Amino acid sequence: MAEREFSTVDHERLNNPRLQIADRDAFIRLKVSENHYQPPYFRLMERLNMEGGEAPPAVTRPRSLSLQQLNNCNADHLVDIREPMAYASSHLPGAMSLPVDMISAFAGWFFREGKSLALIASDKEQLATAMEHLVRIALDNVLGGYVGVVSAAKQGEEMQQTPMIGTTEVENRLNDTKGWTLLDVRDADERATTAIEASQHIYVGHLNERWHELDSNRHYTPLYASGERATIAAGWLASRGFDKLDIYIGGMSAWKAAHE
Repeated sequence: MAEREFSTVDHERLNNPRLQIADRDAFIRLKVSENHYQPPYFRLMERLNMEGGEAPPAVTRPRSLSLQQLNNCNADHLVDIREPMAYASSHLPGAMSLPVDMISAFAGWFFREGKSLALIASDKEQLATAMEHLVRIALDNVLGGYVGVVSAAKQGEEMQQTPMIGTTEVENRLNDTKGWTLLDVRDADERATTAIEASQHIYVGHLNERWHELDSNRHYTPLYASGERATIAAGWLASRGFDKLDIYIGGMSAWKAAHE
């Protein structure tokens, strides 16, 4: 699930925060109190591990799509795998954000078995890496990949942006803004440690279904630890038709820095 394909006991002892806890009882209390999220993909993984599955595609690089082919491919999900800031600055309408280095962690939340994907990337190497991650988790119904968001803009293609806001703007809105919600999409353990009063909590992975609970006429600002994963939340909501969105750049890290 990480860039590192293997580990060792010594590496984990040195780098895993949980293994820094020397007291046995303290370690047990911590583990028992943890919240463990299980993405829908786990059911697919369990079935394939028990029953086996089809061989992965022989070609691990998606076919190249032209802009016209991308617009006409009718994919179930249009997935922008570029860096979060690139997505926020300009993306194709209907595209969600899932940066290539976060596919392993979040694809299993948002994509169902058999659903088709079309990828939008900065370069062909990104497409190859994304395909490798998707093949590993059997979510590999990829219709193709497109490179060239700037080129699409030059051709007159409509583009959308997701604005970024900072701590001062968040504070101002918390004091006096109607029709707006600060949406905390961190996990339950993070929120239990520190939370911003008046924010609403839905874990980013749970937005795959719980987005129905939100009001598309309301203005939402997703919040995560630093802002990068908040882009995934904003991108998913944008792909579901929400158009009043921005992102708290710096996220909870920026909030703590301003209030400590």
